[in-house]
Amino acid sequence: MKILCSAILVFILFQISRGSDKLLSVSSPDKRTEVKIALGEKITYTLIYDGKALITPSPISLELYSGKVIGSKPKLLNQKTIAVDNQLKPPYGKNALITEKYNELLLTFRDHYSVTFRAYNDGTAYRFTTSFKDSLTVKNEEATFTFPNNYKGYYRKGDKKEYLYEAVYEFSDLSKIDSGRVAIIPLLVQIPEGPKIAITESDLTDYPGMYLTSDGNALKGSFRNYPLGTNINANSWTVSVTSEADFIARTAGSRSFPWRIVMIANQDKELLNNELVWLLAPEQRKDLDFSWVKTGMIANDWWNLWWDKSPGSSGVQEVILTGVDFKSGTNFETYKFIIDYALKNKIEFVNIDYGWCDPYDFSKIHRNLDLQKLLSYSKEKNKRFMMWCIAKTLYRDLEKNMAMFEKWGVAGLKVDFLERDDQLGEQDYHRIAECAARHHLLLEYHGATNPAGLTRTYPNLLTFEAVFGSEQNMGGNKADPQHNVTIPFLRGLAGPFDYAPGGMNSVSKSHFHPFNGFPMTLGTRCQQIAMFVIYYSPLQFMCDVPSNYIKEPVCLNFISAIPSTWDATQPLDSRIGEYVAVARKKGSDWFVGAMTNWSARKIEIKCDFLESGEYNVEVFKDGVNADLNGNDYKTEQLKVKKGDELSVELAPGGGWSARFSPSKSE
Repeated sequence: MKILCSAILVFILFQISRGSDKLLSVSSPDKRTEVKIALGEKITYTLIYDGKALITPSPISLELYSGKVIGSKPKLLNQKTIAVDNQLKPPYGKNALITEKYNELLLTFRDHYSVTFRAYNDGTAYRFTTSFKDSLTVKNEEATFTFPNNYKGYYRKGDKKEYLYEAVYEFSDLSKIDSGRVAIIPLLVQIPEGPKIAITESDLTDYPGMYLTSDGNALKGSFRNYPLGTNINANSWTVSVTSEADFIARTAGSRSFPWRIVMIANQDKELLNNELVWLLAPEQRKDLDFSWVKTGMIANDWWNLWWDKSPGSSGVQEVILTGVDFKSGTNFETYKFIIDYALKNKIEFVNIDYGWCDPYDFSKIHRNLDLQKLLSYSKEKNKRFMMWCIAKTLYRDLEKNMAMFEKWGVAGLKVDFLERDDQLGEQDYHRIAECAARHHLLLEYHGATNPAGLTRTYPNLLTFEAVFGSEQNMGGNKADPQHNVTIPFLRGLAGPFDYAPGGMNSVSKSHFHPFNGFPMTLGTRCQQIAMFVIYYSPLQFMCDVPSNYIKEPVCLNFISAIPSTWDATQPLDSRIGEYVAVARKKGSDWFVGAMTNWSARKIEIKCDFLESGEYNVEVFKDGVNADLNGNDYKTEQLKVKKGDELSVELAPGGGWSARFSPSKSE
């Protein structure tokens, strides 16, 4: 096999050099990864890892509407190499310190453009930069990823005209992304007898998001066209494109274009702590103040609900609480109760979802809700709201609306139904985040596309959805344990995601049925708890309603103590689609979460991540009957030290989580 690989590599290098004016390269700091760049009729690159070609010669270019092709017949003027080795401190994240270590090759060409290639130990990236005086119209971008054979991969595919970011991943031949279909990124490729590679992007500034489509053994970038008209004034929650141009972007002539990223992972677990999207994103805006930004858990009001269809009602959903002495719904008493619950349990925020106003008019408040009284109470208790709204209503008068919400004293907004990644749609993500930052408002983008690094530039933008999460169980069975142990390795690569874990009514596959009034989650209670550790989201929704947590005080106390941001992350033994385990540190405590698919299994948790000394461990594990009743769980107290091993048994669809706290010296 080694002889065959060497022969293939020699052939590839010969093909690279044939007819080329110049052959250049840049290697990762550990020398395991090399990007070879050939300058011939076009700029092509090859990705080699441990002597094996992962990506064979692949052309890259930008086609302008004028007919000019940036990258065609390149004439090199200058090349420059640099080595970077930094420690960066984000305002919050999966790690308190992020290592930025790479080698860079900057190639400057005649005709006012350059291409930058970077090689990290865990991946590579490239981007175009132009320096034209006049604006550019980009007809298409050629972003190619060619493989030696037709490999298999994990992806979500569909029609590019549809919103594809909320769906189940499939594992199939990459060639099946054809016949006009596209796959969203991140997309994960399984290299036979080699590492996995993930294709994604960062820094989507004033540019459409990239999809991938199959062409033989290659994946090629595909982009939405520039929108010429939308239904902004129609009575629909989503802004959809009604007409489009035959180009993808109209933009400044002097600019850098998005990074095209290939992550490399020898072991699946390495994907769980890859920070390349964040590292390659634009730095935090220096002209804006983010010192006020706060992260944490948020109490939800949207899980148990009923639809008010009484005469004269607005037909909106109403919250169902139990064990209270008032009529629950969209009213002051309900949200006062949730505020008091959040205070008692040290939950940072409270959500007010759909129903508090007419979706198209913020001034038309629900007839049963005394909003000003509620806002006064929240201010008195210093427990602030995240308020749901649709993007269309928000940016009809963005500045005025943001000023209004700031005056109200809310913590921020859950902006829903964006569902666009054309150039103008991506501009909206930026301008909403910028305006919210000026008005000291936090954000979550729901019904959105991937973060692509935007949360680094705007730390007030805490999280995105772009994933099948708990809400899917209200109407279907797609967010199941198989899905749950797949998404950390895929959607998690793009940045934080709002799954909204923590359903308290967990059932097996055979017992599940969708029901809004009393929703269920597939798998076990302990899998739902483990998600709070495994799924990274600085704004972490506790999906179930407060009354259901109050009935489960042991679970509530444990969940509410789990941080939403971390000082260190250490992935443990994990396999995509099978099981996942992660250790994360906050302060002096470590938290560990583990989950499995529908297969029961035993895994070993090695406590190598601990520091010296003895730790007290609080464990939540599947009960012996969790395969029959997902709500069956057991707690136990242990004492461990660094180097110990814990044998963890997971029920079908099961989970395990633990908090490790240093023992106090006597």
